[in-house]
Amino acid sequence: MRVNPFFELYVGDRMSSREFVEIFSPFLVRHAEALFLPGNIVVKGVQGSGKSMLLTLLKPEVRLAYVDAGQNFPVPEASRKFIGAGINLAHQNAIDFGYRRISGNPDETALFFADFVNYTVLLDLFTSIRTLASSPKVARELGIDLAYGPTQAFVAALVTNDVFQGSLTGCTTLEEVEGRIKARLNAYRRFLHHNDQQLAGGIRDSKTDIGTPLKVAAELLKVTRLIDTNVTIFIHFDQYEELANISDTEVNSPDYRRVINRALARRDPALSYRIGTRGHAWRDHGFIFGTDAKLEEEREYKFVDLDLMLRRNENRNTWIFPGFVADVFGRRLVHVGLASSDADGSKLLETILGVGFTPAQKAQRYGGRSPKRSVRVDDAWPNTFKADLLALAEQEALSARLLEAWVLQLIDRVAPKGRQAAIDMLAISLLEAMRQKEWWIKERLELALTQIAARCQERPIWCGSSEVVALSGGSILTFLSLCQFIWDTHNQLGPAEPPRDVLPAIDEVIQAIGVFKASDYWLKKIAAETGRSGDRFRFVRQAGTALARNLYGDRKMSYPGHNGFSLADEELERYPHVKSLLEEMSDYGTLIARPHTTKEKDRRSRTKFYVNPILCPHFKMHYKITKEPFYLAPATLEDWMYDAGLPMPSAYRPRVKREEAQTLPLFDDPTQP
Repeated sequence: MRVNPFFELYVGDRMSSREFVEIFSPFLVRHAEALFLPGNIVVKGVQGSGKSMLLTLLKPEVRLAYVDAGQNFPVPEASRKFIGAGINLAHQNAIDFGYRRISGNPDETALFFADFVNYTVLLDLFTSIRTLASSPKVARELGIDLAYGPTQAFVAALVTNDVFQGSLTGCTTLEEVEGRIKARLNAYRRFLHHNDQQLAGGIRDSKTDIGTPLKVAAELLKVTRLIDTNVTIFIHFDQYEELANISDTEVNSPDYRRVINRALARRDPALSYRIGTRGHAWRDHGFIFGTDAKLEEEREYKFVDLDLMLRRNENRNTWIFPGFVADVFGRRLVHVGLASSDADGSKLLETILGVGFTPAQKAQRYGGRSPKRSVRVDDAWPNTFKADLLALAEQEALSARLLEAWVLQLIDRVAPKGRQAAIDMLAISLLEAMRQKEWWIKERLELALTQIAARCQERPIWCGSSEVVALSGGSILTFLSLCQFIWDTHNQLGPAEPPRDVLPAIDEVIQAIGVFKASDYWLKKIAAETGRSGDRFRFVRQAGTALARNLYGDRKMSYPGHNGFSLADEELERYPHVKSLLEEMSDYGTLIARPHTTKEKDRRSRTKFYVNPILCPHFKMHYKITKEPFYLAPATLEDWMYDAGLPMPSAYRPRVKREEAQTLPLFDDPTQP
């Protein structure tokens, strides 16, 4: 039976604690150690960046699974004095507040939501303590003592505390307290699911403010010595972005994010909050319920930005993503029995995906039986040079295409004076002068390859371990998706009876097919996401096509960096509808945004944008960042938005004449000079 180790992408939602120990990569823990220190932390990242996996380390059953497996818990030993409790806002009925309005007053509805979250987390806190207490080793580390005396003292103090407004009156044991909480939460669910016409009596008069019951419980746990006084209690809210969706379901609905933000704003030393969110849900949404104030970074919380952490910057030596994916890759193979537990992930990755083709090898494959198609000659060029260039293309298609661009730029530099003299001097000996310009060549390799593929009417090839990692764009989910499609394609097109117990060396062409399937999948996936998904899908399709046409039409290869575009920040501020769209696309990972050091004399701050690398194979354009991006005015992006069918402001008027970049053919016509 053929096995695909990457069949399940979202394993964090389905696997048991035992499986988590086998498959979780601790690689990021040392880069996100702030997550396990006291204080409020916001963990931000695009879908599949690893937020939920990191927060899962706070769960007691996972901690015990490491003990049972005899493996070292991946949290640094000095930071293990914690108890975690929380709520997954997508899975634990919190988003059910979008089903039914509890009150005509949105502020009161927000308070009901806060009460529901409080009691959900409180119940989880008690469950966590019981679970951790079942392991003598962990119980000793945390000083957990569930003996009758401390437990009864805790319950007596808890049920009489004013914060609960009498909702726990009559409970004498911790089991009774938990039963009362479960009944309260079930009453919420019955009402929200339209099983009850009215909310159960007593709840309306005993609502609690966000975080206050948790603070009281945390303090009493230490006062009554149920846990050590130096234990940190982490309260985690995962999938915070789901609150943005239910806040938009009806008119006059509260922004439930403000409720959660209020908990952080308290800066309560008894509790440390952890929020897992995507960027679009956090950007410009730090307002606090009950006030116009906003949360302040470094004062009320610190960021752990996984997108920034995993994305490659200018210095490749600081890029941690390759090490992360190698570890994840290896663990997946171990999990399905295709590799031993001591195998090196990097070596496994290279064994299976190989090193790929060199640029020269790619160019020759594109040329096939007619490599002369990779170059074009001008009628005005000397016949000897034309013949030599075509002959060079037969042997070195890539060098020939680069030389074609080199001489075109050379002629331009002396034009208009001396143009004919420059043409008359063209000779194949210029190849050596060109080869001395290593950086000029390096910056144009990818553009030359995409143009050769188009001229020869071949699909570009992406393959090899380093290229698959680069196409992932710093997203572990994208990397796993690429591996899934590549492995599936190998199972379909590879050997009919592959040898058992031997790791496959997947053919480069099969890898390229899998890459294109993955790229198409991720493009279509955009339209199925939340937010302005349709607008993002249409715009990136329009922008990707326009950029690709520009690249294909640049015969002189003067602008190899025009697979991205740059906008002046101050100009973008005057186009709020364009700015809003670009920010949302960046938050969802459709576009990659980076600050840009301008080469212009005005030294204005700029931001450059690139299509996510995983989408580039669909548009048949290169993903590497070389040279200067395309300097555009926001008005050009307005035109792209208009052409893509996006809703436009009433003041917008389409320009009569479109830019040449938008009228160029997607593929060069090989029959034309």
